[in-house]
Amino acid sequence: MLDFEDGIHWIGTDVFVDSRRGRERGIVSHAHSDHVGRHRRWIASPATAALCAKRWGAMDLEVHAFHQPWTEEGATVTLLPAGHILGSSMVLVERGGTRVLYSGDFRLKSSATAERCVPVAADVLVMECTFGDPRFRFPDRLEVLDQLCDFVEQTLASETVPILYAYALGKAQEIAGLLEARGVPVWLHERAWDLLGVYREFGHAFAGCRRYELEAPINGVLILPPGSATRPLVRSIRRRRTAAITGWALDRWRLPACDAAFPISDHADFDELLGAGDEGEAAEDLHAPRTRPVRGAAAAARSRCRAGGVRSAGQPVLIRRHGRTRASTRAGVRSGISSGAGDAARATSDSRRGG
Repeated sequence: MLDFEDGIHWIGTDVFVDSRRGRERGIVSHAHSDHVGRHRRWIASPATAALCAKRWGAMDLEVHAFHQPWTEEGATVTLLPAGHILGSSMVLVERGGTRVLYSGDFRLKSSATAERCVPVAADVLVMECTFGDPRFRFPDRLEVLDQLCDFVEQTLASETVPILYAYALGKAQEIAGLLEARGVPVWLHERAWDLLGVYREFGHAFAGCRRYELEAPINGVLILPPGSATRPLVRSIRRRRTAAITGWALDRWRLPACDAAFPISDHADFDELLGAGDEGEAAEDLHAPRTRPVRGAAAAARSRCRAGGVRSAGQPVLIRRHGRTRASTRAGVRSGISSGAGDAARATSDSRRGG
């Protein structure tokens, strides 16, 4: 049985994944703030453990390599690459003859800085669906990157500074790596720069990146985290053009004030969630071929599952969308799954979840 009041808890055990409350032992899928708690012992992949130590001061770390199972409270637990950011993990828990796969934040398509996602079959899939709406179908990443480079070149040609808004962990390094590969000089805000040591430890050189300092000249792109903390810095650069790098670019009302927006995301888009990605990944790679469509969510979610070919039989798929967990309410499902107070689990707002 599963409980979703705080992260994911296997009832009857002390197995907690992505709990926001401090636990004696807490499994952490990745190092973003909405997935970590102040645990006595942090259990994570090698890169996530290093990022949690650097970013959150985690000290008691238990590290498990991808694909290497261990025993936890009578369950067998395995971390699998999730493709979201460096070190991000899917968590497979096998207990009592049932395989439950928690996707965490994930992305099926390849990334410049995250390990390639490796889905496996399971009886129950708990899936993060940040962009679980049909309007979030991201265009080809290389085409968007071409457009971003055009924006940068045109901005520099007018003797203006291109400023890109990207989250300090994950997105900033991803964009820096992509631009660096195209020969674009990159300057990083200190919050993103300070994490490069961990990235370099895991094989990402970032030789063409520099730390931005207020008095330093700029001859390339400046990457800053969005938010009020960096607004004074942005205002200090009089000749500037700004762009947001996020999947929310397809939903402009969510964006900060900026001159342009480019839909590059470290999350799966709608088609990836349903297994219709261009690279041939199938949603069925993530769970048992026969699954129960989601109920308890909007009627549109049910039609999306049907449209994606998810067949109605076997074990449930649980979808965490925009911080809420939805489970089927059909008989036989609730007997095995508890979602705390109702179907919804409290979580952070969309703006803190990234994109």
